[in-house]
Amino acid sequence: MVPSTHGGESLWCARPWPEHEAGLMSRKSWDGVELMAALRSGAERLESRVAEVNALNVFPVPDGDTGTNMLATLKAAIAEGEATLAAGVTAIDQVSEAVARGALLGARGNSGVLLSQILRGLPQAVRGRKRARASEIANALSIGVLHAYSAVATPTEGTILTVAREVAASALADIESATELRPFLLKIAESARVSVDKTPTLLAVLREAGVVDSGGAGLQLILEGIADVPFVVPSANGDDGDAGIKTATPVTMPPVASAQGTSASEPSEYGYETVYILRASGAPLDLVKIRAELEGLGESVLVAGDAKTCKVHVHNLQPDLILAYGIAHGEVRGVTIENLDQQSAERATGHGAFTDLSTKVGASSAAAPTPLQQGTAVVAVAAGRGLATIMQSAGAAQIVHGGQTENPSAAEIAAAISATGKRDVIVLPNNSNVVLAARQAADLVAANVTVVPTRNAAEGIAALLTWDPSLPADEAAKRFESARTTARTFRIVEAVRDAVVKGVSVRSGEVMALDPVDGIIATGGDDLAALTKALSGERAELLTLYLGADVDQAAGERMADAARSAISGVEVELARGEQPIERVLVSLE
Repeated sequence: MVPSTHGGESLWCARPWPEHEAGLMSRKSWDGVELMAALRSGAERLESRVAEVNALNVFPVPDGDTGTNMLATLKAAIAEGEATLAAGVTAIDQVSEAVARGALLGARGNSGVLLSQILRGLPQAVRGRKRARASEIANALSIGVLHAYSAVATPTEGTILTVAREVAASALADIESATELRPFLLKIAESARVSVDKTPTLLAVLREAGVVDSGGAGLQLILEGIADVPFVVPSANGDDGDAGIKTATPVTMPPVASAQGTSASEPSEYGYETVYILRASGAPLDLVKIRAELEGLGESVLVAGDAKTCKVHVHNLQPDLILAYGIAHGEVRGVTIENLDQQSAERATGHGAFTDLSTKVGASSAAAPTPLQQGTAVVAVAAGRGLATIMQSAGAAQIVHGGQTENPSAAEIAAAISATGKRDVIVLPNNSNVVLAARQAADLVAANVTVVPTRNAAEGIAALLTWDPSLPADEAAKRFESARTTARTFRIVEAVRDAVVKGVSVRSGEVMALDPVDGIIATGGDDLAALTKALSGERAELLTLYLGADVDQAAGERMADAARSAISGVEVELARGEQPIERVLVSLE
């Protein structure tokens, strides 16, 4: 066990939240009213300790915002759910659909996007139901885990993904014995605590920093709050009032876990329909081989596309096998998993079709959307006014405000994409914690979107300097990617606590030079000292210093002089970036 270094109560101690035994909800099932009470309780629990979650940051910089992003995402989900309740709808299928839609649109930061994907499993597990029991909740977690894993090109164990997967596996294991929700939810919260506690044993950077995974800790707090939900008066459906409740076939976990779950339901007649986009991440896709191997896993197999990208469609009883196959062969995007048995029952009873969660942003329900124009546009995320101005002058059609500590939501990025009016759009997130939200935004719009995963504004500007609007989108994106990967950048930031990162020690108040790949490459007593050490041994023809909001021009001139002394013959440019957090952003060419 690695204890948190951020004083006070441990995030993963046994029974870490207050209990109010007389008033806690003890029911066999939930409707939409009770679901929303549980989510509100989860949000309150997270909000009460959001600063602690934010502080669980591997790098000792003042930009930890995991808890803030997860809370904003959950609140967006709750707002959509509350609006549905206000319209008089209490069935859990429709309320949970609104919750998932709100989370997808409101997702901020990587942790918020993964939380939104976890919540995305809820409407798929309760489709056609007015109420949901433990089995549906377990299946919702399981399906959500599949979505969350598919949202990340290279899933990392020891993160929120691990915690969610192990929580879902625990929930599946308990559904046969679960009659009351209260003890079932307590076990889920306890399994989250145990999983968070061991994240440092799975991820070396957490162990070295002396912290647990912040996203996992945030999920733990949400689940604790859900388990602590107070009693609410059920709707007119009454407890267990839905005659249509049945136990769904459990969805098993990806092969990284050995989740064991059983169900008392009858065998599925149709099973699940799994659809996703598979993109080659290395070797070209062999469509003939993929089709043949998938036919061994299911029926109604369709594989269409080319050696770079194809669409996969399969019917079977275990969608996790189909998704795991895709993850093993490339990058999986746009996953949908539908319960064909429920679809069949709904067609027979006249139940309305499930509303697509990725409703296109910017489309009017009253009129047909404006046709997209031919051509390519660029959307860039910028944290400071100066950086925004530079990017616009370099060709960005739309700027989304955000960056460190202010990650934009998927809906904000999607709105900017739609505002270009172009058929093809390239997005430059310019921050590692905005990449997943940008990719989620791509699924919410009608345009063809390519996300070039720029890690900071200097990489984004380097990409924009290659911009040629006459080029096809794929060629422009290739240029951007090449410029991004060849750019040499680092940022000057003040440490907010003592830490050791990749063997390099830094004390609170010192200034660090942080490389996107290598971490701390130099430390010093001030900006000038850290910059000088970081440039030692470097070679470059041009060096650009993007000055942050707290760095005046005179200090910038002194750093420019130091850079000229450190690198013989280098040309130095000063630019006002006005970005927060990063005192100076450095680019070498």
